[in-house]
Amino acid sequence: MDTTIIIPTYFAGNLLYQCIDSITKNVKDPKILIYKNEVGWLKACNEAVASVKGDVILLNDDTVVLTDIVTEMHNLAYSNAAFGIVGGKSLSAQNPDSIINYGIYIGVDGNSAHKHFGQHKDTVGIEYQKAVEGSCMFIKREVITQFGLFDEIYGSGYREEVDLCFRIREKGYKVVSCPTAEYIHYVSQTHGKLGITNDTHKIFMDKWATKLALGVV
Repeated sequence: MDTTIIIPTYFAGNLLYQCIDSITKNVKDPKILIYKNEVGWLKACNEAVASVKGDVILLNDDTVVLTDIVTEMHNLAYSNAAFGIVGGKSLSAQNPDSIINYGIYIGVDGNSAHKHFGQHKDTVGIEYQKAVEGSCMFIKREVITQFGLFDEIYGSGYREEVDLCFRIREKGYKVVSCPTAEYIHYVSQTHGKLGITNDTHKIFMDKWATKLALGVV
């Protein structure tokens, strides 16, 4: 099971240490790459993923892992040859029994929303998705080899993970969420602290508006 957990980080502070500690407590023999950078999350992910072999889990530094995400996401990914990307179950820091993200809903206008927001964590199972959140995302190496990772036209980020999920689904891969890959997500700690805003709606719609309107993605 050759899977590297990649954690791009800007601040490398207490949240990162908390994240690493949670991995070592819950993941058996983890392989972790901390990618300290000043190039932004999206570009850092691309650079880090290119530097390792095997499958990857992209993990935000503002997360706390609650289960063995490597085993759970890997096993689901390889239960079906068509599964290319697996997302985790993001839970609230204030109420860890409450889901904050389990898949992404994308409207025909390109706007998105978190699926199952506010539901109890035990109310969901394995679920096919249009897209999953990049805060905890398992990606098979064969997908990366064929399609690359994130399109850097999205700048500092937002919607780049949706774009990637759309691209691989167009080619026949499936995107699924794993109910047993649980983690707490503190949400937007880096962007919020840096005052970064990055409106990618037009970029996304330039690429996908027609297909969204036709219902083919």
